[in-house]
Amino acid sequence: MRTPDDAAEWARGQWRRNWKTWLTAGDPGVKSWPLHPPTEAQLAADPDAVARWVASWRRLRVPGLTVEWAERRWAAFGRQMVPLRIVATPDAIAELAGRRGEWRRAVSAAIRLQDEWPATDLAAALRASAVGLAGLDDAGTDRLVAVLDWLATHPDSGLWERELPVPGVDSKWWERNRSLVEPLAAVITGDVGHGLRRGGVNFLVRLLDEALVVGPGQFSVDLVGLQQLDLAPDVVLICENKTNIETAPPLPGVVAIHGGGVAATRLAEVDWLAAAPVLYWGDFDSHGFRILGRLRKVLPQVRSVLMDAGTLRDHAHLTVDEPRPFRGEIGYLTAAELEALAELRRGDRRLEQERISRDHVRASLADAVLRAG
Repeated sequence: MRTPDDAAEWARGQWRRNWKTWLTAGDPGVKSWPLHPPTEAQLAADPDAVARWVASWRRLRVPGLTVEWAERRWAAFGRQMVPLRIVATPDAIAELAGRRGEWRRAVSAAIRLQDEWPATDLAAALRASAVGLAGLDDAGTDRLVAVLDWLATHPDSGLWERELPVPGVDSKWWERNRSLVEPLAAVITGDVGHGLRRGGVNFLVRLLDEALVVGPGQFSVDLVGLQQLDLAPDVVLICENKTNIETAPPLPGVVAIHGGGVAATRLAEVDWLAAAPVLYWGDFDSHGFRILGRLRKVLPQVRSVLMDAGTLRDHAHLTVDEPRPFRGEIGYLTAAELEALAELRRGDRRLEQERISRDHVRASLADAVLRAG
């Protein structure tokens, strides 16, 4: 005699094997499972146990699950109705398996995506992305649709992933959701690379003025290599992230360097850099300002750029939550920088430098270089 607990174990196995297929099956049908009702001999041996077993199936209430009953005629007990089998839909199996929430989220997201792109065969991509879809709430699905829609309408943007102008989408979002986005984007856009670039070269240097270029205009180098370079720039631009080195506009007399986060302070050991006016453009979050303070401690001439309250307000719709903000005191900041930091901290928000519009970047950098030089 199979019990409702046995049915739950059966459902878990059905779920593991079939749920991704059910997600795209249209009408996945039902599954049946025999309950192995007792014989007359079993009933005679332990009538109380059989009665409890029958009652357990009468009590079971799961939407989408039907218990089929059959009549038995026994000499000693007369006519008895016993449960014969269960017939269950995918919804019922998910409920029995304890996966109702995941199933409903995945189904909701799959329906939304198919409604958005009805002419595209998403079946294989939905199965490949099923685990990620099962983790999305409605807001997460909205964000995924916004990303896919942007990629579909900008197939050759050439942007880095972190530059994507979709609210709530930053580098952390990409880390969590890249495996979800890529199969869907490949089908929707027809481009396996979905038109975006990712990553960069570690400790990157880029000469933003062609007049400074005597070899490669962009290269990677270690600290010793930097110290040995024969450069005398009018201004050095230190960026916290590599993406902005790649996308920085041409600027006369400027050398751009990837600071590498907290490693930026090591750049004070480069004589030609320490002798030049220095601009710092970091992530607009508490840790970016912390790096700025540390950098100014060893390079007092450092001026921040694109880390002001005006830039923050202009791009407030592209800010995201800062997951682990630094709440300690930060030294060596100007009054304007402290104002911008306080505005960020009021909502524990962050604005990645790659999210700032390129027009705003070009204008602000040009003005900052002019002032610094």
